[in-house]
Amino acid sequence: MDNLSRLTSVFLLAGLAHVAPAAAHDLKPFQEVGRSHVLHEDVSPSGTETINVETYVPQACAAKPCPLVISMHGLGRNAAGARDNWVDAADRYGLLVAAPHFDKERFPTRLYQQGGVRDEPDRAKWVYAVIERFFDQALKSGRVAGDTYVLFGHSAGAQFVHRMVLLMPEARFSTAITANAGYYTLPIGKEAAGGFSFPFSLDGTPATEVSTKAAFARPLLIMLGDQDTDPNHPQLNTSKGAEAQGPSRFVRGQNFVAVAAAEAKRLGVASPWREIIVPGVAHEQRKMASAAAQALFGKP
Repeated sequence: MDNLSRLTSVFLLAGLAHVAPAAAHDLKPFQEVGRSHVLHEDVSPSGTETINVETYVPQACAAKPCPLVISMHGLGRNAAGARDNWVDAADRYGLLVAAPHFDKERFPTRLYQQGGVRDEPDRAKWVYAVIERFFDQALKSGRVAGDTYVLFGHSAGAQFVHRMVLLMPEARFSTAITANAGYYTLPIGKEAAGGFSFPFSLDGTPATEVSTKAAFARPLLIMLGDQDTDPNHPQLNTSKGAEAQGPSRFVRGQNFVAVAAAEAKRLGVASPWREIIVPGVAHEQRKMASAAAQALFGKP
């Protein structure tokens, strides 16, 4: 994978200072080949939590460090499935995989899909910061190559991913991938977003023009299955704010891309954000993960 540029502005350095690692037990993931898991202690708005992280190490990574992919599960909260959808790619390209489990009981929508941002001034308590602290522990294991990770999310996980990019652009992902999100936080204010505030726009978050410009400068792939067009899909968000973005995930994704491109142009950012349409694929996480792996690690 090509080395992608990292931002080093004062804004980003200041942001990282707000998400300094919390105390945690000595974590050693990725120590054995195959499927496994590790328990990660972290903080959340309700206190200290133990988070199960499903992992996978291919044989090719048994004796050498490898790049890390963190895969975020969808609405079903199936972390093992989110990991397993990357196993073939891990074997093919030599990748470590980690999939944290954010159960619905402790991490409802406002904490998982929306990151716990609303009314929380302490960035260290945002759920996005959990990913960064897990990465700190993963680096201590000595098994991770480099100093970045790939962040992938499908459906509800895609909501998590693109909001993390927008609200915590200083995070150490090399590339973030949002695949088939149900709806989006548009990178604009409430008035431009039809009167809808967060989670449908950045209104009501700490985002500023400076932080939004930083987000536009980070690598984000917006992946859309061209058959994810069912307006009556049982898991599709049908709130007024979501419906204002379009009748289906595919249309909402295209709308997000268009709005983001216009806003990046207004802010004067040459953004590396890229739309990838995956032909013949509906709301299918495994196929979208395969397409993401090919886009990042496959030969041109």
